[in-house]
Amino acid sequence: MLTQTIIAQQQTPYFNTLRTENGLSHNKVNCILQDKRGFIWFGTEDGLNRYDGKYFTIFRRTPGDSTCISGNIISDLLEDENGIIWIATEDGGLSAYDYRLSPSKQFRQYRYTAGNETGIPENHINVIVDDHKGYLWVGTGNYRTRRFNKKTGEFSHPVKTGTTSILSLGMDTQDTLWVGRTGGGILKVNTRTLRFTGDKRYDDLYARLPHVSVTSLFLDADKDMWYGAWDKTLYHYDHIKKTEEAFRLIPGKNSFPDDEIKDFAEDNEHRLWMAGKDSGLIVYDRKHDHFYHYKHEPYLDGAIVDNHVNAVYIDKTGIVWVGTNNGISYHNPLYYPFKQTFLPRTGKDIYIFDFYKDAAGRLWIGTNDGIFIQAPGKQSFEHRKLTYKGQQLAVTKFFADSDGTFYIGTDYTVFIYDTLRGTLTTLPNTENDPIMKKLIASRIVSIVKDTMAMGTRPVLIVSPYGHYLSYYDFKDKTWVTRSDSTRAILKRYNLKDNLVRKISKSSSGNIWLATARHGLGDWPQKEGLQVKYLKDISSDDVFDILEGKQGHVWISTYGGGLNYLDAHTQKVQHIAESSNLTEGMQADDKGNVWMVCNGHIHKYDPGSRIYSCYDLPPLEKDGGVRGYMYKDNDGMMYVGGTNYYLSFHPHNIARVNAEPPVYLTDFRIFNDSHSDLLQEQTIQLDYTKNYFSIEFSAPEFSGNNIQYSYMLSGVDKEWNNVGKRNFVSYSNLKGGDYTFMVKASNWRGVFGNKVTALHITIIPPFWTMWWFYLLCAVVLAGTIYLIYRYRINELLKRQEIRNRIAQDLHDSVGSTLSGISVYSEVARIYSEQQKSEQLKELLTTIGTTANEMISEMSDIVWAINPKNDHVSSIVKRMESYAKPLCTAKKIHFIFDCDQKIETLNLAMHQRKNFYLIFKEAVNNALKHAACSIIRVNISYRRNILELNIQDDGIGFDHQAVQDPSVRTLSGNGLSNIRHRASEMKADLGIESKPHQGTYLKLSFPVA
Repeated sequence: MLTQTIIAQQQTPYFNTLRTENGLSHNKVNCILQDKRGFIWFGTEDGLNRYDGKYFTIFRRTPGDSTCISGNIISDLLEDENGIIWIATEDGGLSAYDYRLSPSKQFRQYRYTAGNETGIPENHINVIVDDHKGYLWVGTGNYRTRRFNKKTGEFSHPVKTGTTSILSLGMDTQDTLWVGRTGGGILKVNTRTLRFTGDKRYDDLYARLPHVSVTSLFLDADKDMWYGAWDKTLYHYDHIKKTEEAFRLIPGKNSFPDDEIKDFAEDNEHRLWMAGKDSGLIVYDRKHDHFYHYKHEPYLDGAIVDNHVNAVYIDKTGIVWVGTNNGISYHNPLYYPFKQTFLPRTGKDIYIFDFYKDAAGRLWIGTNDGIFIQAPGKQSFEHRKLTYKGQQLAVTKFFADSDGTFYIGTDYTVFIYDTLRGTLTTLPNTENDPIMKKLIASRIVSIVKDTMAMGTRPVLIVSPYGHYLSYYDFKDKTWVTRSDSTRAILKRYNLKDNLVRKISKSSSGNIWLATARHGLGDWPQKEGLQVKYLKDISSDDVFDILEGKQGHVWISTYGGGLNYLDAHTQKVQHIAESSNLTEGMQADDKGNVWMVCNGHIHKYDPGSRIYSCYDLPPLEKDGGVRGYMYKDNDGMMYVGGTNYYLSFHPHNIARVNAEPPVYLTDFRIFNDSHSDLLQEQTIQLDYTKNYFSIEFSAPEFSGNNIQYSYMLSGVDKEWNNVGKRNFVSYSNLKGGDYTFMVKASNWRGVFGNKVTALHITIIPPFWTMWWFYLLCAVVLAGTIYLIYRYRINELLKRQEIRNRIAQDLHDSVGSTLSGISVYSEVARIYSEQQKSEQLKELLTTIGTTANEMISEMSDIVWAINPKNDHVSSIVKRMESYAKPLCTAKKIHFIFDCDQKIETLNLAMHQRKNFYLIFKEAVNNALKHAACSIIRVNISYRRNILELNIQDDGIGFDHQAVQDPSVRTLSGNGLSNIRHRASEMKADLGIESKPHQGTYLKLSFPVA
């Protein structure tokens, strides 16, 4: 038996790495910033990078494009109070980025333009800072410090003396700007009054003075200023004492390394993190006045990626980001409470099986190479190599009995171990049992003290893995194993599985058996009762059993994850979010279940039903932790890995943000970005633009477990879990209102209520709108009504025509025939009375009346015929009627007609009345006027058709024309002319005096 003491390795912060192979645009990182939404921004030598924990979005300059970033060599970043990110570049001046604007307006460039006195003086900008009045201060490479008015876009030059190259800027709480220059030391500018002060000693550029060239400035939480310089010294200015303190390299002591500080950051414990230009990362613990130095170690996992550090930044969650010449290193303090302690190297890999902490606070670790013991507060280990009968023992299980006996299970058998003397003793008669005297290809994995035979026989129940169960009867001092054919414990207790992983005694007195092939066995400790195997567990390979509050049982399975057995209902519930490969478990004082899963540590909070995964970076390279967990009386938990163990206290573990907020980062229509639409309460899209995609992101840097779930109400019936995919596309959506919802989780399946929503309205085509259907119905009804009215009007017109024809026939033909009938009756009487003269005269009258009737009939037929609608037809008939009659009576007939009227069409009633008025007027002139000239003129102007008839006859008196002797047989006369003019809505004028002729004027509108 050998005992030796060996020093363990000291734990250091573990750094992960991001480089170009991970998506970074360039490995040299100059500056780092976290914006208000939580995204991390990296300024590199070749572009600006936005990082959400999974994906990089890169912004680069395109020559000639004024809508992009102004330069590619990013030197500094700043987010102002309005959420605008200001970007200083060494090759393109200054840029402002506002994600809320349209893509073409998101970047504003401020580049050097010759002759612009209020513009930026050059494109080489080293550093930027803003003051409390909203001005931006710019440190240039060769043109001193400029103040930038963000509202006007103008640069002013408040300080025009001193050295011209600005290396750093810092703003204190008194509105004083500290300017670190190349030569000349520190310049201080009052940003309210623009007055400045400097140390005159620095006017001599060759004077041997401290911090002649100041490379970095930082205001800490105590309002003190820290600065680094080319002289490789760290300076601290105490603003209360008004004193300056310097930290330099002191060989052989814990001191500041000999290096130039390029950047500062401060964590929650007020430790100062510094970027060393050539010596890596430097941390100063002011509370203990101690410097820690973390350098690049090529063969050490978790070291920073390069010793040339340009930037250090601590984000809102405490993650330390380190920008170097060879990529990014970052350390998450979330994992810092998980302490990885390495065991001393013994020449072979050490596998840990079990832990035990004794009353003295010593930690016992059972391994394949004996026992390692660590005293409280010590980093060293006592190594006890155990041998028995020449065989080196693997210690696989510790069990401390209440009577003070300390048992250890090994790959040989169960021993009683004297912790003081270090001696091994087997239980009496162990040599007589064929199984327990020496295990073959097996080891003791579990030990429980219990009683059998109604509590009369104390026993020690063990599981020699692969050999079912064995128990030692303290009363008979014998082992009872499967080889005992008399007791036949396999059949007697219904032991089905020879692979029993764990034995656990419940609060009710029963014993739980975790088997590898038959699930969970419930063994009542009453004589003769058999083991019952529970069904409905997610896997039959049960790894561990943990009894919780009120007798409820947690069951871990290797292949089916975590299960929960309700002690009252005896129903098993599977925790769907859990990892399939779940091993050992322990519960903290809050009831949270901590598990070993896939080589990492997971936690399940049954109260909030939140599942968290702590993917510890140091464990990813060596397979991680495995096996069972151990919890000491102080609540500290331990779990083993290869050559090390992991310890942590649940109280010190920060809670993983299970529901990180999701931000919508882009909205694309047919692959064209319209990100500015995301700022609207509702996005309205025309139906022709109903193909769009939405990009989203949840900035989360605690692990690689981010999961997304989304749903579009009106399209998706349930949430779509899409893993790490951060975009979704929709096409051919119908018109209507939709709401896009997305949420994120830090572990699969665990989605809470923190939802990001976007309202979208697709404006449908007008022919699908309700008002269009209503309009169509109105138009259709109106059309039907118009057709109906048209038909009615046509019928009415036809009826009117019929009525007019009937009236004309009645007036002209009927009255004439009645007159002829009367004249004929008189003629018969004259014939009977042989009054030949009277009869002859009467027959002449009948003939004349008949001829007039024939003429009237001809006029009616002519007026009805549609071929005569043209005015030209009317003119010809007028002339053919009047000219022969005038010639016969030797009256000079003058007829004038405007040629424009020949293309006009007149309605039937207009044509008829127009012609008959003309005919009546001419006929009256021929019969009664005794004239020698009749003038007729037809003209058309301004849509008015005008008829003028004039004779040089004897005229008439308007009273005399009422005499029946001047009226024709057919009843036509001046009154008939007036009636026809009224019927066709024409203006009629008749002027006549005795012996002065007669003048008739008729005018009416024609369309």
